[in-house]
Amino acid sequence: MRIIINSRLLLSLASIVFAAALVIGATVAFFSDSETSQDNVLVAGAVDLKIDNESYLNGELNAGTTWALDDLTNQLFFNFDDVKPSDLGEDTISLHAQNDCWVCMEITLHENNDNTCTEPELALLNDPTCDEPGDGNLFDGELAQNINFIFWADDGDNVLETDEEVFETGTAQDVLDNNIIPLADSLINNLGGTDGQPMPGGDETVVSYVGKAWCFGTLTQAPLPPSDDNTPANSTGGVSCDGDLLNNATQTDRVLADIKFTAIQARNNPDFVCQPGASPTPTPSPSPTPTPPPCGQADVMLVLDRSGSINSTELALLKTAATDFVDSLGLTPTGIHAGQTSFATFGTLDQTLTSTEASMDAAIAALSSSGFTNLKAGIDLATGELTGVNDRADGTSPDKMIIITDGHPNRPLPSGTADDVAGAAADAARTAGIEVFVVGVGGDVDATFLTNEIADDAAHYFSVGDYADLQTTLDNLDLCP
Repeated sequence: MRIIINSRLLLSLASIVFAAALVIGATVAFFSDSETSQDNVLVAGAVDLKIDNESYLNGELNAGTTWALDDLTNQLFFNFDDVKPSDLGEDTISLHAQNDCWVCMEITLHENNDNTCTEPELALLNDPTCDEPGDGNLFDGELAQNINFIFWADDGDNVLETDEEVFETGTAQDVLDNNIIPLADSLINNLGGTDGQPMPGGDETVVSYVGKAWCFGTLTQAPLPPSDDNTPANSTGGVSCDGDLLNNATQTDRVLADIKFTAIQARNNPDFVCQPGASPTPTPSPSPTPTPPPCGQADVMLVLDRSGSINSTELALLKTAATDFVDSLGLTPTGIHAGQTSFATFGTLDQTLTSTEASMDAAIAALSSSGFTNLKAGIDLATGELTGVNDRADGTSPDKMIIITDGHPNRPLPSGTADDVAGAAADAARTAGIEVFVVGVGGDVDATFLTNEIADDAAHYFSVGDYADLQTTLDNLDLCP
């Protein structure tokens, strides 16, 4: 992995010396005084970002990815050539600068490659897309989809604690793919400070910390209580990792990425925002970057009815409308993320929150209809995703849930209370800060129930005559009402 850091040290010295002397020639002495201000100096300040890193692998300090305070030259945050399911890495990165500054972290994924194909990969079609090396395709691997990341504002003890805010989560495919993360800019502060405030500068005792963990498998947050002495001898970082669900598809796969930190002076640069091409040299008259719309970075969960009341023609129309809606969102790593649950007799989490349209399209295409209508299960699973490890900070990425159904809840049993528990699930979603939209399709739905008990209010409920009209309704759905 290549690590790049841009920094500039600017130093100028100007000396201005003022002297005043008064000489009077006469036969009479006069009272007089002379004052000299000597060696007046103007010295340019510096923004010289320096970084150190303390890194653990499976609870053991890893010397190869740990270093003392320095400029980044050949240091690597990741340099592991034999990772296995359930491997867990944790780093605490410390950032130092002489003066207050805006700081951006930019991550670029260069390779997610099958690298080579082992016999276990090819056996039983574990990896049907595996190609031998040399085909020129650097993104046909599965490792980036199965490595999960979490970033948080740490206090320097290598441990995720309950009072520390997580600001980035997701698979390596999402987190490392051309992702620009503001650590501190004029809109966001992900270093534990106040939004809009820069990273403080000073001597080497003034430090800001970023905690980072990765898991080869399913990453679960397990934060510890706040403490000054939480650093264990073998840090697992307040997270756990489970690789039991992985198969052989990732064997020998390789992921390669760059991580770039950029520090920009904060004084006289009040409107700086981390974005592509952010320059450490502001223009003479910078134009303020507009604040993104409140749902331009939303986390959106679709909750789709796939019960047996939906015939094959209607299901095809549902898939087309849902796919078109997702494509219209324009998913990006730093913009909107989307995921999907569906429900029949039971609910399923079909796609976790992602910035990859192809993943969402595949989840929608895989739907099949049968069974009863368990609206509660679909809502609960979506709420879990919008409050879980893949959810971003709600202040900048508000949560949205869009439910599409053509029936009335009759599961879980007893069927007579299925609508009550569905309403309670929707209320729990609202309590968690999720905005709930509902689209009722056809004449079998109870519009009053869906409006009053499931949707946020009447403005969040949409009635559609049949599935043929669903696409038009979704195309006109405003996530920012």
